[in-house]
Amino acid sequence: MKATSASTYFHLIYKNIQLKYKQTMFGFFWSLLQPALYLFIFVAIFSHIFQSIHKYPLYILSGLLFFVYFSEGTNRLCLVFLKNASMIKSIGIPKSSYAITELGSEMVNFMLGLVPFLVIMYFMGLELSPTLLYIIPILLLFTVFIYSIGTILGSLNVFFRDIAILWSTLNPALFYLSPIAYSSDLVPADFRYLVYCNPLFHFLQIIRDVLYLGQPPSLHYSLICIAMTAIFFVIALLIYRVTKNSFISNL
Repeated sequence: MKATSASTYFHLIYKNIQLKYKQTMFGFFWSLLQPALYLFIFVAIFSHIFQSIHKYPLYILSGLLFFVYFSEGTNRLCLVFLKNASMIKSIGIPKSSYAITELGSEMVNFMLGLVPFLVIMYFMGLELSPTLLYIIPILLLFTVFIYSIGTILGSLNVFFRDIAILWSTLNPALFYLSPIAYSSDLVPADFRYLVYCNPLFHFLQIIRDVLYLGQPPSLHYSLICIAMTAIFFVIALLIYRVTKNSFISNL
């Protein structure tokens, strides 16, 4: 099987972005609607309830944007091998290329959407300082984490189609289990462990360190995120290597 060139990756990423917004009137701007709508709902309903959270709109948006990226990325990767079944059967490039380019297109989409939202966040109280540059390595680490989770789901979904249905059911639950619209300190002590066991909680901590608190990411939570990402990446690699040769017969 021949290796995939950089030009092939860029072509597939561009193709994925084109297909996502094909025959839509507003194209890319639809990707801005979901976080904007959630932000409006949470601020309108919960801002009076969570008055203890300083700069509440900024608090929400800093977590919401990255959760939407996680949700969209894992959902697309969960179906990536089924979606590209005909190409996998006919074109001899590594099957992992489809997962990489699928998430690559979602990352481009996220980064383009992040620009206008950073402007909005500035008016919400975002501090403009060199500390903001920490968001770049955090984003790269978070992308590898999404790729790992998505590859596990996508590889297993080839053989067990219930995986995609199960994940679409768990995703909303994971949203409410993540401290996006609320602070983890407000969760009853007896149930706080559920929040701490959520991998996204730790990523939200370092993301908010930068975007919400305007400080470098916590070393403690950064190390946890690096360790989690490494573990899930190894698991994803093992599952993919074990299952990839049986993809064609099950697609």
